[in-house]
Amino acid sequence: MSEYQYQKLVDQFSREIKEGALPPGTKMPSIRSLSHIQKVSKTTVVTAYSQLEAIGLIESRPKSGFFVCPQKHGYFKLKHPEKSRPVIRPALVSTSQIIVDIMEKAASFDLLPKVDQQEGNSELRQCLSRAQRRETETEQHYYDEPLGDFKLRQQIASRVHHSKREVSEGDLVITHGCQHSLLLALMSSTEPGDIVAIESPGFYGAIQLLEALNRKVIEMPSSPSTGIDVEAFQQAVNQWDIKALIVAPNYSTPTGACMPDDAKIQLLDCCIKKQITIIEDDVYSDLYFGLNKPRSIYSFDTSGTVILCSSFSKTLSRDLRLGWILPGKFIQKVKRLKIVTSISVGITLQKGLALYLEQGSYERYIKKKRRELEFQSMQWQEAIKNHLLSVQSCSAPRGGLTLWAELPAAIDAIKLYEKAQSKGITITPGPLFSPQKLSPKNKYRNYLRLSFSEVLTEKRAEALKLLEGLIQKTSL
Repeated sequence: MSEYQYQKLVDQFSREIKEGALPPGTKMPSIRSLSHIQKVSKTTVVTAYSQLEAIGLIESRPKSGFFVCPQKHGYFKLKHPEKSRPVIRPALVSTSQIIVDIMEKAASFDLLPKVDQQEGNSELRQCLSRAQRRETETEQHYYDEPLGDFKLRQQIASRVHHSKREVSEGDLVITHGCQHSLLLALMSSTEPGDIVAIESPGFYGAIQLLEALNRKVIEMPSSPSTGIDVEAFQQAVNQWDIKALIVAPNYSTPTGACMPDDAKIQLLDCCIKKQITIIEDDVYSDLYFGLNKPRSIYSFDTSGTVILCSSFSKTLSRDLRLGWILPGKFIQKVKRLKIVTSISVGITLQKGLALYLEQGSYERYIKKKRRELEFQSMQWQEAIKNHLLSVQSCSAPRGGLTLWAELPAAIDAIKLYEKAQSKGITITPGPLFSPQKLSPKNKYRNYLRLSFSEVLTEKRAEALKLLEGLIQKTSL
């Protein structure tokens, strides 16, 4: 099943329902009959119906099938944010104390910190506990080897796709998460004062690293749907001596954009020609909503241009500080820098995760997680339309964890953050996703990153309503 097939069904039925061609109470075609009529698989039909149900257009009735729901007055789809237009000029980075405040509340992805907590991953806990129990006294007195646990590297390598060759355990280095991987990639491929290109808006963790390492940053225009503007990047590399590019081509934060394969290839070709290292943040690619995982830029690379970075923090657990890096020609530098920055990664943690992967638990878990996130994404988008009435536009990603919402131009998201904090609500202001100073001139001053990583409970829905009230007061 291709994403296009089921999305085509969703678009078709959405249009017919909204235009009244399928009035409320109409019974939808059965899964089998629609599969036959449209010449698509039953899975395609089930996925399409699940999306239509998630956005409230149809409902499932036990032993009866699917029916068109009564439609709310004024139903509309949120406008999509426009492509960013940053000033394309190298500059040093200035980040904000606000990100420290957000992380201190352990709530960078949650509107209501530590409220209505979901159940943990019991299988993962069991595997980690088993590894802890099996640890010998001798093992407790030794550091792990610089590359990381052999079995864990084997398991990860078997899951990394490359179009031309197999990835082996010897190609990988285990790290303390994707942020650590990005640090090692930047330290091994660039020097202080070098120019590094990033997407705009871009991941604030990468922006913080660039500031700490004294690298200059040049922002690239990006679409909330298709990611970095490759043509703008090609023009920039002809004007500036760019040494590296940090890019998250699959469901990047904050927009959730996903680059088409032809754009990934075009970007790779440009970087090969100009000898620019691509540092690819692939942490969200397992959280796709279609049946086919999007390809990494690394999977197309045969030149050693791409350093691939990822982790399990966004898929399994934020607390599981385990990541990995495929550094290619930089592997000896990365091994040395890993020892300098962290010595090693905990052995039992690695062994527990290796066991979890080996027994097939990750595949079962992530398959279920993707379905949940797809449903939650539609729920949150609908809730934003119904409760955050001030929102001017919002991204509609096909994977990942985040939504990029535009507020009226008069709203200062930093001031809104401070007011929301007093009500126990944590939002992530748009200016954090730019290396610009926090000022009235910041291009993302009226943007928010919201996340559908948590279930939309009644309390979180009420928090959205309360946030709308704060926006109204802020705009007065």
